[in-house]
Amino acid sequence: MLTRVFILIGTIFILIAVLGWLANSFWHANGGGSGASGQHNGPPEAVRAIFGIIVILTIVFFIVRRIRRAVEPLVDVMDAADRVAEGDYGVRVPVGATGDVGRLIDSFNAMAMRLDENEAQRQRLFSDIAHELRTPLAIVQGNIEGMLDGIYPRDDAHLAPLLDETRVISRLLTDLQTIATAEAGMLHLHREPTDIHDLLQDVLAAFKPTATAHEIGILCTSERIELAVDPVRIRQVLDNLVANATRYTPPGGSIQLAARREGDAVIVSVTDNGRGMPAEEATHMFERFVKSVDSGGSGLGLAIAKGIVEAHGGTISATSSEGAGTTVRFTLPIA
Repeated sequence: MLTRVFILIGTIFILIAVLGWLANSFWHANGGGSGASGQHNGPPEAVRAIFGIIVILTIVFFIVRRIRRAVEPLVDVMDAADRVAEGDYGVRVPVGATGDVGRLIDSFNAMAMRLDENEAQRQRLFSDIAHELRTPLAIVQGNIEGMLDGIYPRDDAHLAPLLDETRVISRLLTDLQTIATAEAGMLHLHREPTDIHDLLQDVLAAFKPTATAHEIGILCTSERIELAVDPVRIRQVLDNLVANATRYTPPGGSIQLAARREGDAVIVSVTDNGRGMPAEEATHMFERFVKSVDSGGSGLGLAIAKGIVEAHGGTISATSSEGAGTTVRFTLPIA
């Protein structure tokens, strides 16, 4: 890249010199600097030549300086792009230019940052998947080896747990496929007119027995708002949120489901007064494999909920305070 820039500058220099020589020759050919008698009445020839050279060099100096200032940031971007192509996603271009070049540098740095974050997430995802699969596979492998060695009998009592572990693996792979499909923007939605009030009432009815058994109050306050969503997928989101709220709300606590219209969107919330969590942890709730120590799930439920909501064109967020409960809200466009 630098070689091409120097070639460009050299070409400009030669072009300006040739143009200056042609202009000077044309001036002399047309009697420049002579009076009516044909006698020379201007400065000496040598002085005019030196003056012309100085003018041309000055012009070239400022042109080259301008080109250098304009090209240097582009050279930095090209060098950084080569490093990104080689897999170095941590490279950044110093921001010093303005205008279109400055915006180009900002866009490049933002792209490199996203690539860096995606690479870190990819590596973390592989590590998390290996960790999550290791336990059920170890259980299956250990029990089968025990049966083959005659340590365990090959009966229903020992085969049933193995079947349960295969279901765990299958559910984990299904969840991963759902997340990957949602993040790729390819999650297929079967949209149909749905009243959010009826959907919340169905969830309330489904969790009422469990909440009652754990001495947890559960209620719903919602407006009747019809919107075009995939009711099965949104029900999946609500089931996950209410299941989490039920798990972390102690006896005597309460869970509230709510929905209200705000502009061209509906805001749905699930609030509990359970143990909650530090506010900084709440910001990571929707990341893959993030879960509490006593969670029995795979840590993918909230990540799937986030993918489903975003596939509908909505957003999801959580606020929590340790000892004061958690509120998860998501928005869905009505149109």
